Amino acid sequence: MRNSKSLTVKGFLTLLIFTGCASFEPGMRLQSLSGPRQPTAKASQEGLDVSVEEFINAEKSKAMFDTDLASSRVLAIFVRADNNGSERYSLQRTDFKASLNGAPLVQIAAKDAASEAATSEYVGKALGWTLATGPFAILLWPVTIGASAIHTHGVNERIEAYFQGTSYQESFVAPKQAAWGFVYFKVGTKIEKLENFIVEAEATGSDTGKKISYKFPLPTINISK
Repeated sequence: MRNSKSLTVKGFLTLLIFTGCASFEPGMRLQSLSGPRQPTAKASQEGLDVSVEEFINAEKSKAMFDTDLASSRVLAIFVRADNNGSERYSLQRTDFKASLNGAPLVQIAAKDAASEAATSEYVGKALGWTLATGPFAILLWPVTIGASAIHTHGVNERIEAYFQGTSYQESFVAPKQAAWGFVYFKVGTKIEKLENFIVEAEATGSDTGKKISYKFPLPTINISK
């Protein structure tokens, strides 16, 4: 009888840990973005094509990051540069800027974007299920919280690795080559709609030192849908 009861408790714990804990299952991968896509905006100068695509609305954000990043006040922009010219260009992550209603936004590193997302979304799942399992689970809280913390730590490491792996890398774009990835910007308050949102980029020719500027006024973006 004791063994049967012990197995029941273990089974209950296992079910809680693996069905209720924090999880991270994005529906897309960076490789799926490397092919031809319809960007939000695109421009070409001196043979260097630069495009931007927003992953800000909830549907696109959840598909790519398994969470609504904008609810964490993080805006994800997928950027791509295709060099069809004859000169190599420097186009670094910090060469991308963004502004909202004329005010510049702070760009944050992929690690910081992952931290914001993990804190607001994934970790919350790990705490929420513990409180929702009823009176029986109260007796198990020390065990379930400990197991949840271990599991959540592993998930957070996966989240950080994913954000790092999909971010735009510091890059020199040689002729006939391309560079792409995500850049992240932080907004001060939670917003439901983005209007007057502009993304800019500045590339520098490696041989001539000539600077090429791009400016992309994005259409109004409904974040919640």
